[in-house]
Amino acid sequence: MRYPAEFNVDGLMALARQRTGLTDFGPDHFVEPLTILVRAMVEEAQLNDTGSAVHGGRLVNALSNRLRKHALLAKQPEIREQEVHVAAVIVGLPRTGSTMLHRLLAASPHATATRWWETIFPLPRRDDGDADIASRKTDAEALAAQLLESSAGFDAIHPLDAHAFDEELPLIEQSFMSNIPESMLYVPSYGEYLLGADQRPAYEELIDWLRILQWQDPTRAGQKWILKAPHHLTAVQTVLDAFPKAVMAMTHRRVDHVMGSWYSMVASLTGGNTDTDFSAAQAAHWTQRLRRNLEDMMTARAKAEDRFIDVHYRSLLEEPLVHARRTFEAAGMPLTDADEAAWSAWLAANQRDNRPSHKYDVADFGVSSDALKQDFAFYSDIFDPAR
Repeated sequence: MRYPAEFNVDGLMALARQRTGLTDFGPDHFVEPLTILVRAMVEEAQLNDTGSAVHGGRLVNALSNRLRKHALLAKQPEIREQEVHVAAVIVGLPRTGSTMLHRLLAASPHATATRWWETIFPLPRRDDGDADIASRKTDAEALAAQLLESSAGFDAIHPLDAHAFDEELPLIEQSFMSNIPESMLYVPSYGEYLLGADQRPAYEELIDWLRILQWQDPTRAGQKWILKAPHHLTAVQTVLDAFPKAVMAMTHRRVDHVMGSWYSMVASLTGGNTDTDFSAAQAAHWTQRLRRNLEDMMTARAKAEDRFIDVHYRSLLEEPLVHARRTFEAAGMPLTDADEAAWSAWLAANQRDNRPSHKYDVADFGVSSDALKQDFAFYSDIFDPAR
């Protein structure tokens, strides 16, 4: 069967209960987005057997995490006493240098961010401390290797490292409100749903996840969080409200370059999950999706302009330390010699030349560069991301 009998919301929830031995999922706000996502996966994504198994498994894993998280918070109520201080949120179109800026800022001894392995396996499995963490890291390493193997050319697109700082989006995904499914599957109705969805519950849960990570790692005491995910562009007003003291570092790049790179990344991620070529359909979907996200962003930004700073891609590549300092200053974080040394060390160890080059052309996806420039002129004319 292409889809197992359990590939419906009730069946998936039953599997998660069976896997964990737990029954309480907590608040049920996740049920609506999960229902819409499952329907889109069944009716639109045309998953092959591998895609069905992988993404059905991802849903069961997220549901299992919900059960385990709720049980952990009930067992360890002191977790909710953790104070989460977010200094900066990097927001903008994908493929705009946000990963570089994120990892650079988080290299500071006064800052922290989520590491890829802990976004994938965020919860303790056992009570044996270091051994538990080691097993989660090992499993994350294996998963990262599997992803690189199954997604052609992905290593040239994104520097995936199980131990590196990476976006917190997999934690947001636990609420079934994220753009991860859209980037790996053709699920346009789910994307349309997200455009109008209230994401406040997902961001409230993100704060709980950050509390859980802090509780597990006392070395984060006193450090401030640097958040980053292109998904934040889908909920800028919600992000502003959720992290009222954070500066918004908005990254910019030429739209035709952004889109070509993003189309290529989505095609790489989608390809292994279906036998249908959705590359052109995904390109059309994401063009409209990101355009609407930018329109919403500009409305929210107009009401909080003083909380934004702009980081242009070319300038970031040429003067990364300048932008690191600007972000810390805007966030009210004192600059120290230790910050400068940590940033310089990170830059020396992370040169783009260490990875294969990423080649792409929007025309390969049935899109005109001139049409993109025209469609996004409302944004480009203001922020001049060609700089």
